[in-house]
Amino acid sequence: MLRDIIKKEILETITSPKFVFTFLLCVILILLSVYTGINNYTSELHEYNTAVALNKRNLDSQSDFGALLSMGTKINKPPQVLSSIISGIQEAVGRRATVTTSIDPNLIDSKYNSNPVFAIFGELDLTFIIKIVLSLFAILFTYDAIVGEKERGTLKLTLSNSIPRDRLILGKAIGGFISLMMPLIIPLLLGLILLVIYPNILLTGDDWIRIGLIFLMFLLYISVFFTLSLFVSARTSRSSSSLLILLFIWVTFVTVIPKAAVMVAARISPIPSVHEINAEKEEFQKEEQAKLLPEMTKWQQEHTFQGDPGNQEQIAAYQKELTDYIAEIQIEFNSKVEEHNALIDEGYHAKRLKQQMLALNFSRISPASALMIGAMSLGKTGIEEHERFLNSIRSYKPIYSEWATNKAMKSLDFTKIAEGKMPEIDISDMPEHNFKPESLRNSFARVLPDFFIMIGFIIVFFVGAYVSFLRYDIR
Repeated sequence: MLRDIIKKEILETITSPKFVFTFLLCVILILLSVYTGINNYTSELHEYNTAVALNKRNLDSQSDFGALLSMGTKINKPPQVLSSIISGIQEAVGRRATVTTSIDPNLIDSKYNSNPVFAIFGELDLTFIIKIVLSLFAILFTYDAIVGEKERGTLKLTLSNSIPRDRLILGKAIGGFISLMMPLIIPLLLGLILLVIYPNILLTGDDWIRIGLIFLMFLLYISVFFTLSLFVSARTSRSSSSLLILLFIWVTFVTVIPKAAVMVAARISPIPSVHEINAEKEEFQKEEQAKLLPEMTKWQQEHTFQGDPGNQEQIAAYQKELTDYIAEIQIEFNSKVEEHNALIDEGYHAKRLKQQMLALNFSRISPASALMIGAMSLGKTGIEEHERFLNSIRSYKPIYSEWATNKAMKSLDFTKIAEGKMPEIDISDMPEHNFKPESLRNSFARVLPDFFIMIGFIIVFFVGAYVSFLRYDIR
């Protein structure tokens, strides 16, 4: 009996015009998003390789270490291969940072900066399609699953055949779910085939596990709205009322709660603006520079050259003493500034992280936010990965600053400089910036609450639909 109910539900659904329309639209949208994502990734990979090579040439072409010290080095963020299906926030937060001895590195040159039209329309990726399009289709498929049959009189006729209500609701739920998954699973499999056959897309075993978890999250998200629609349909007496209630809940979940969470977090845990932070850093640097000038003047007065101007050994010894002193005070100055800026940044980042965590945790009330947060974490295109990359650059900065300062000081030769001979630079021993993406284990541990949240919604809504249908008035 249960098998017959499931079969009947599937046949009625897949032979309806709305199923054909939904299936074709999902195939077009999902394949288009994957194709667009692949092209974006390959383009970003080419830009990344070009930028790295150009930075290397710029460093090699500098005339001296002084110019290298002021110019700094550019660190480019490598694109993630899973950004071809989950774009995340990487298009909006910048792709390049300049590391110097004085300026705190921040990511700039986002895709939105180079082409603001992307900020207007956003990215067409799988998360957007699942979050918006398929969740609406889940509502349109199921909003009249119970109440619609009541209005048409078929529910009363079906139950007159001594079919138990629990069997009927289970059969309708299973059959409706299978029918709804077809427009999702088949296009997703076609999208995976496109990923496999496309050149320059190299997926590791870790990536395949991440893709599997992302697709599982998609299925759970659609199941949330499917069971919600079944529950509301079993609680209303008119299909129009069911649709209006579901659309209101959909807007609340998808739009209202995520935006409200950000505003609430900003109220509870405010943070200073970036301009205030930069002004405080610049003020301290100016104060330290003002202290430095009298000390250098005093040292020069106490250490004037007293030797024979024609004695090259005495001149070289004095130059070495002067160079050592300049290197010492420069390193001391950089150390003070770095230490002060590090304290400011530590406090600012702690406040910002607290605000971000509040916003994310508040927004997780919505399954749409849980989907976005979880998918971006698994795709390595979310906030956490952005913060990890920024932290790796900030950790690299003092290493680079120490190397560049020592190189610049050791290359000072006033005799050659006076003769117009600039020393050649050698950056073969320049420390490299290393960044390792988050491990699969850590990513899974991070998104586990999002899985539990959606599973919890599914259980609550399905139990509510089951109990409501057992008591449903079919008259």
